[in-house]
Amino acid sequence: FFFKQTTAYAISLGLVGSEMCIRDRNKSRMIQELREYSNSIFFKILLGVIAITFVLSFGVGGFFGDRKEVIATVNDNEILLREYREAYQNRIQALRQQFGESADQIAEQINLRQQVFEQLIDRYLLLSEAADMNLMTTDLELQDYIRNQPFFQKNGQFDYATYETVLSQNRIVRHEYENSLRADILLTKKQQLIGAGLVINDREVEQAYRRDFEKIEVDYVYFDPQVFIDQTNADESELRQYHLENPDQFKTLNQFRMEYFTLSTDDFKNNVNVREREIRRYFKKYEDNFVTPAEIKARHILFKLAPDASEELLQEKRQQLGKLLDQINGGASFEELAIKHSEDGTAAEGGDLGWFKPGEMVPEFENAAFAMETGQVSEIVRSPFGLHLIKVEQRKQEVTKSLDEVRDEIIKILAESRAQKLLDEELDKLLELAGESFAEEAQRLSKEVKKSEWFDRNDVIPGLGSVNELIPELELRKQGEMGIWKRNPVMGHVIYRVGETKEPVVRTFEDAESDVENAVRLEKAEALSLEAAKKTLTQVRGGEDFESLAQKQGLSTEIMEFTVNTRFLPLLGDNSEFRKVGLHLNENEPFGLSVNEKRADLIRFRKRTYADGNPEEQKENVRTQLLQNLQQALLSKELKRLRESAEIEVINPVFRLQESS
Repeated sequence: FFFKQTTAYAISLGLVGSEMCIRDRNKSRMIQELREYSNSIFFKILLGVIAITFVLSFGVGGFFGDRKEVIATVNDNEILLREYREAYQNRIQALRQQFGESADQIAEQINLRQQVFEQLIDRYLLLSEAADMNLMTTDLELQDYIRNQPFFQKNGQFDYATYETVLSQNRIVRHEYENSLRADILLTKKQQLIGAGLVINDREVEQAYRRDFEKIEVDYVYFDPQVFIDQTNADESELRQYHLENPDQFKTLNQFRMEYFTLSTDDFKNNVNVREREIRRYFKKYEDNFVTPAEIKARHILFKLAPDASEELLQEKRQQLGKLLDQINGGASFEELAIKHSEDGTAAEGGDLGWFKPGEMVPEFENAAFAMETGQVSEIVRSPFGLHLIKVEQRKQEVTKSLDEVRDEIIKILAESRAQKLLDEELDKLLELAGESFAEEAQRLSKEVKKSEWFDRNDVIPGLGSVNELIPELELRKQGEMGIWKRNPVMGHVIYRVGETKEPVVRTFEDAESDVENAVRLEKAEALSLEAAKKTLTQVRGGEDFESLAQKQGLSTEIMEFTVNTRFLPLLGDNSEFRKVGLHLNENEPFGLSVNEKRADLIRFRKRTYADGNPEEQKENVRTQLLQNLQQALLSKELKRLRESAEIEVINPVFRLQESS
């Protein structure tokens, strides 16, 4: 069986290889273009937001319902509505885990629904191309993939009963899951072949390494206009002229009044009755959550050894470690020997690893440690890190809580979940209502309607807090309209009806005179600060002392360290001009002036260093990342080519096929 499967795989790679040779000549002409594309800001944003990850993105796709509704066809393949729904749910869940309550808004902003549809089309394009190239997924590859998934394992080993249980609990049909995985593995092969033969040269790696890891240290003086403001003045005619020429600076803010009440999960908990059978069912389903696993406190002595080390080196290390074991068995201190001989980062603490649970160490180490008694020292244990001696110092046994012990906790969880569901259902109803029914709904829900005073985005409403996030909603609504300001279930969502509104108006000169004077004097102070910065730059280039000149003007120096990729600078934020000027400084040209949106900073070069770590390892990581970027760029080009030659029909009018850029 093994011979048949591996032979089939080898044949498939051979067929692909012949076709790839034909394409290599065309590919080479594209490489430089792709390098530029893969380094562009747009492409990096694309990777961050969309990250063309067809493989396993849609894995276990389409297991809800049997309805076969086709939404599009790609060549001879049908894309089903249930596939789309499952793929969309996978993506939206990932967004929710990353962005929480903002996920739905982000999904709308990036048009996630269309993205998912487009990616499904791309998935089928690649699968169709893979089939044309005679690529296949062998049974052995499928088995290896499934066996290596941690959620199908028990005690670090694949467990078939666990495999079936996980699929059953998630309502997944086994053969459909495995067919989906076959496609995912096939897509991995296809993507790997697309990037076959790409090479990142040392010059590119060096440039990227310097961009990512080189740090520049500078000190700088910020010429704060407030320091110079006492040197300014303005008469009334100047102020009136400024007010006349800049009316938008002196407008009032949008103001609102509203009626409102709040709804939270607390409003529904009294309506929730958690039954005994629900408690028992929850306990049975999640009983692992109420188990405190066994723990071990241990020390170790490590002699590092590469997994592919020679037999001679292995035996040499074993002999050295065996001598230490003899000393320990003879009464020597394990801790002191660890301090002297261990090659691990814990050596200074006598090899102390602290407390750890099953699953927190590599299997070889963990199996040996958990098989030992307190005070026992192991024989020599080999792991991917090298050779170990292990001493178990303390043990804590596994503790399983009974149903009675966790009953109150489960009741609270179930009640909270039920209350949340009732709250969500009520909010859905309220969203469909018009403002005329506001008072009746408040009465039905036994809520007291409150009326606000006039407020704008800078105000705080007692009991609600800052309304800055509410203002954009109110600005889109008309008087009398009803809406819901969604916050969170604990704070309570705000159900409101817009009352009176006041549009912004330009304040009269008399009303705004103080603000006008501040604006005029600040503008003059900014001009003085820039003039002082330029003069100081000339002086320090002429040899005068940097710190003394700053001190004489009532200014202070700050030290900063940053890289090419440091976007937000400490105390300065996103100041691209400061970064650009600072990065061009060196020992021969140590001073520069950054002027960014009227902010003037005089910068002095101090030194260049590199980030901590192994440079060779960091460069290898950079090479890998550059290669991945180039492969993604090549994949995008390949997909564009496939789209141009494919027969794609969008059947469901909800979706539209976007032109590839």
